[in-house]
Amino acid sequence: MQTFAEERFQKGILAAPDRILVATDLTDGDYLLPQVIAQAKASNAHVTLVHAIVPVNLLPIEAGAISYADQEKIDEEVQLILLGHAAKIQSEGITCDVVAQHGFAADVVQEQIRATKANRLIMGTHGRNKLAQFALGSVANELLRNINIPTLVLGPHAHGGGGHSLPQRVLHPISLLGDYKGAVGFAMDLAQAYHAELTLLHVLAPDAVEAINPERTFARAHNALSALAPNGEDLVPPIYTRVACGNLVEEILKVASEIKADWIVLGVDPAFPFWPFRDSTAYKTIAAATCPVLTIRHEHSRAELEIGEGKILAGVVE
Repeated sequence: MQTFAEERFQKGILAAPDRILVATDLTDGDYLLPQVIAQAKASNAHVTLVHAIVPVNLLPIEAGAISYADQEKIDEEVQLILLGHAAKIQSEGITCDVVAQHGFAADVVQEQIRATKANRLIMGTHGRNKLAQFALGSVANELLRNINIPTLVLGPHAHGGGGHSLPQRVLHPISLLGDYKGAVGFAMDLAQAYHAELTLLHVLAPDAVEAINPERTFARAHNALSALAPNGEDLVPPIYTRVACGNLVEEILKVASEIKADWIVLGVDPAFPFWPFRDSTAYKTIAAATCPVLTIRHEHSRAELEIGEGKILAGVVE
């Protein structure tokens, strides 16, 4: 059984990681590296860049995809690109090593998380040119289901670099189901580590306004959020609370835009079915968000799943 000090250390290391794993498809350095450098500097973390090379004998033969695959040449090209990325990171005074490993991306990434004892993963969503066919691809489905460390994902609309590499404003949607207090604690630790404002958001089901006593429903949600952050607005940096009603993903994105969130911290619940992944809250949020999304596993009991199914699932992958 963990002591209080051990538990706090573990939580603190998740908010301010000392070992960061970066899954790269070799085309994403322009938008991943600023995030990696800023986060590694903030917590004095060691960085490992990992790239999965699908063996050429497993590549599908598609018209125009590749005329001739020379495994040795591919390996050399991958190593050169990785070392180039590593040199940029090292020039900022950050220790960094590289791993180029044959295999499927999700398997390689999970193996390297175990090998490096990483406590944060940073990755994009998919590649944008031919080289990316040999690498990461879209593996968010399997990784979000199976890894236990916070994962910062830069979706297709979060590549512009318009926000801050370190967050100044963090949005955390809350489900009020299961171990939501654990996820809130992580979001608070994260905001403290980066000296960022934190907004806690709870999204009520669309039919909440049609309930017998909607004012009471909203009041209870507000009270539940306020209890999580007493005197939140008086803190430095402050913690704000908001309650909304409507479509979960739309409300998350709307509030993120209104507060100019630099990161969305999203609880991911592996207990809910992930297939098809494109229908999940996490996928839709990551796909549409204009800022990075940091996911953390969020567990529910079976009884809570049965009670909450189809109702209030803010910040949880359903």
